[in-house]
Amino acid sequence: MNNRQKAGLIAALVTALAGPGVSQAAINVDRTRIIMSSDAKAVSVGLSNESPDAPYLAQSWMEDSQGKATNVLMALPPLQRIDVGKKSRVRIMRVQNSGAAPLPADRESLFYFNVREIPPAPDDKSKNILQLATQSQLKLFLR
Repeated sequence: MNNRQKAGLIAALVTALAGPGVSQAAINVDRTRIIMSSDAKAVSVGLSNESPDAPYLAQSWMEDSQGKATNVLMALPPLQRIDVGKKSRVRIMRVQNSGAAPLPADRESLFYFNVREIPPAPDDKSKNILQLATQSQLKLFLR
């Protein structure tokens, strides 16, 4: 392989790697982690629709540290519509008398807050369209 072929190969690789790497979620969360004190009954998390042209549904739920659904905390509302450029809030509440084992008082407990964006159905049903939906998972520390 001569120098000209090597240069062409490198240029093709750089072009291929630089182009399609950009992605943006439509539903964004206002923080990267959530800290909830043990005496708090609820904490509020902000969601915003950054899509320039379509409303999205936001589905929210809670998981324990093993990734299983938990009945200690609940995200309300579990499903909501957020219009273009609008903001909304999800309230994470402690469930009283959940029947779960009591949480340790001497250390933090780890939970996960999940938000999945659900895109609108495409207008033109005759075309094949690939839609990707992102899911955000934030750590929630209960102190």
